[in-house]
Amino acid sequence: MRTFLEYYRRSIQPQIEMIDIFLKTEQPPYDKAAVAEVLGLSAEALTARMQKEHLAYITKGIFFRLLAEGENSLGGMLKRAVACGLPERYTPETAAYVFGLPLAAVREAAEKTDCSSFSEETLPVLFSEIMLCEIPDLP
Repeated sequence: MRTFLEYYRRSIQPQIEMIDIFLKTEQPPYDKAAVAEVLGLSAEALTARMQKEHLAYITKGIFFRLLAEGENSLGGMLKRAVACGLPERYTPETAAYVFGLPLAAVREAAEKTDCSSFSEETLPVLFSEIMLCEIPDLP
């Protein structure tokens, strides 16, 4: 892998697709074992968290809260996207923040594309210009 686009397609997009399929095919309250698998948690960790928070079952809202408050990179991205109001268009600054990328690398990539903002559909153009060597703390 050389670009953030390749990393995104290999590491992040499959998680998003798995969550999307889960939410479209399962009905709340969700099975704890299935939620743990989709969120990349052990069943024990999820059970402990539910006990700590006095949760008897998992609704769609609780699922998203568990995702956003989780320790994986996707949860952090979701939390930052929500903080930005779930943007329809991403400036280099917004993209850097939401995806946890170095701002200088994203600005440089945007300059290469001659675009000042990106939709969900055009983010791959931006991501293809960001080299992984420019991202020091990628998980």
